[in-house]
Formats: sequence, C-alpha cells, structure tokens
Amino acid sequence: MPVAKTYESFPQCGEPFKESGRMYVLVETPKGEKKVRWYSDTEYQRMYPSEEVPDLMDFDARYAFGFREPGYITIYRGDITEFAEEHHEFFWHNLTFNYYTPSHIQVPPLPEGIEAIKLKWEEVQDHDNRMKPHEEVIKYLATNNLSPMSGGISKFQGEVGTWIETEVTVEKKKTSQNHFGEKRAFRLVDSEGNVYIWETSAKDFETNMVLHLKMKVKEHKEIDGEECTIVWYCKEI
Repeated sequence: MPVAKTYESFPQCGEPFKESGRMYVLVETPKGEKKVRWYSDTEYQRMYPSEEVPDLMDFDARYAFGFREPGYITIYRGDITEFAEEHHEFFWHNLTFNYYTPSHIQVPPLPEGIEAIKLKWEEVQDHDNRMKPHEEVIKYLATNNLSPMSGGISKFQGEVGTWIETEVTVEKKKTSQNHFGEKRAFRLVDSEGNVYIWETSAKDFETNMVLHLKMKVKEHKEIDGEECTIVWYCKEI
C-alpha cells in the first residue's frame, strides 16, 4: 500500500499503523516527521487512475523500523505501556517490539522497574536489508532474555486442567507475604515468547534462571493486554 505521490520520495519512519479506521505512516520531511495516509492499492488507483501502483519492495527496512545511525533501537523490559502512551511522542509501536524508541530519539527518565535494552540491526537483519520474520525475531528475543514484558506476543498455552512441559526462563520474581509466610510469583517466558505465571511458597528461583518444567494449566488470563497461562503444581524435570 503506497502513500500519496507528494510523499513517495520521503523515507518512512516505522511501520504503517491504524488510527480511526484508516491506515497511516510517518515520513521524514525536511520539516520533520509527518503522519500521512497509507493507501490501499484500490485507493491509490482511484486517486491516480493513470498511474501504476508503485513497487514498495525496495524500501529501506532498517530506516523504516528506526535503526538509524548508530544502528540500534531501544526496547523496554517492564510494563512500559502507560508511560509510553503518556509520552507517545517519544515512542514507536509494533507487534514485534511493543513500544520502542528509534536510536535518534531520547526519552525522559524511565519509571522504576523499566529496563532499556539496545537492540542492534545486525541482530534482526535478514537478506536484502530486510528484517527477519516476526516469529524469528520473537524467538531470538526470548532466547536471549530480551523479550518485552507486554505487547501481545504471548499466547495461551495448553488446555485448562491439562499438563504441559517446556523450558522457560525466569524473567521476573515478585515476593509478598500472606498468612502462611512468604509467597513468590514468577513470570516465566519460553523460547516463543509465551508467558507463564506461577505462584508458590515452596520454591525460590533467581531471575534469568532457565528451568525445564512440567506444569498444570490452572487458568488462561489476560494481564495488561497480554495472554498469560497461569500454572501450578510445577515440577522441575
């Protein structure tokens, strides 16, 4: 889907996005970034009946996704959503990276509990200056403990009441007190970016530990817009 001819020569600053039922994209103009319509092929041909729809296969993916000099973007581990929406002028957003910042943008001081991580273009680059498929990037982020903690990556796993077995990384631990003593809630992430929540008083693990667990699915629950699998009766294999 192309933009109007007026903006065809300007670099695109990120992926197209939907707003009020229409598609838009940011382009870099001499006066700064501007939001313009991202037309369907049908809309474009209606506007310019004598023109062919432009071939968009040669766009610079590195630039479009914000990997400008020195060639990285900043992704965030933690619940960045509220802060990013409040300071939306500093953030871009897509399904793969959730809220993130191109290398040329400096954000205000981050809230406590949010970790900024630099992701280099070479880590996600595919052939012909394109980015690897979404699933490959998500797996790379999860395998290297870089996964953002929200953004719709995770999917519900297993059926409620059944057992599942997988290798997970302890991404976060939260400790609280109850009538029986200390209770810990672990946020676990597998290699595909799926999130599991396990609350227990019997076990304790440090963050970044890798565990091979057999666990029973207690519940499927959406937390902050993210599909999480709540598990219990977890056993190390």
